Amino acid sequence: MKNRDDIGPIASGGTVAVTPLQAQDAPTYLFTFGDSYTQTDFTVDGTQPSISNPMGNPILGTGTTSGGINWVGYLTTLYNVSPVLSYNFAVIGATIDNSIVDSKVKDVTSQVRDFELAYSKKPTSAPWSSDNAVFGFWIGINDIGRGHQNTQPNVLVPTLMAQYKCLIEKIYASGGRRFLFLNVPPTDRSPMITKQGPEAVKTHATWVRAYNSGLQSMISDFKSNHTDTTIVLYDTWSFMPKILDDPQTYGFPNATCFNKDGTSCIWWDHYHPGQNYHKLQAADMVQYLQPLGAW
Repeated sequence: MKNRDDIGPIASGGTVAVTPLQAQDAPTYLFTFGDSYTQTDFTVDGTQPSISNPMGNPILGTGTTSGGINWVGYLTTLYNVSPVLSYNFAVIGATIDNSIVDSKVKDVTSQVRDFELAYSKKPTSAPWSSDNAVFGFWIGINDIGRGHQNTQPNVLVPTLMAQYKCLIEKIYASGGRRFLFLNVPPTDRSPMITKQGPEAVKTHATWVRAYNSGLQSMISDFKSNHTDTTIVLYDTWSFMPKILDDPQTYGFPNATCFNKDGTSCIWWDHYHPGQNYHKLQAADMVQYLQPLGAW
């Protein structure tokens, strides 16, 4: 995928050194939405994030599908140069909208509604502003996984992107001006898909490319109509192959094993990367997140 200057960097490279947090620094409020790759089981009626407890609830490293900390936790507690407070609405199995691709769980449309009910009015528990809040979205894996069986990408992807854009518009209407998007990684190379054979891999890869192309176009269109926004599209589709193509360099035995400890293999299970992969990705993300603050 090629970089587009109007939506910020989407490439990936090395890691960035972490500097100590300064206690006087104002926090960045990180609101995230998505599926199992992002989920931490945060609840809006639980303990709220604070400088001393930036994840709020549950405790760091729980509620994920990585065997420990995921990218949200690392960007909140490790790879940040000023305080980050995490409000994570992501739900395992989620799609963009159940009326388009039904996942039987809380979709991103519902997650954004939960944000609006709990935090859009900037309560005392989360007094965010347009200048210090970042809204992160990593969604699409289940839209592809569940939606590809009954239709074609040129039919489904535009419908998904239209709804996706509506959700971003809702955040914008609430005052959101800083956005982070992650595209879909090459899940066609996950153990679950590769086990299904070459034809399944080819079909899945075609869908991933189509979805990511649609996402990039949607973001560019949104940016052109909202020039007061700061947007970063992080390219997981390009970063994950760096690990999969050279696993031993990163401490993994191969590209297909999985282990529930989240550290022995790239994959935590047959479809979800482990905590050590998330750490590598979060470290790589930092260099592109600087326009958003805190990193």
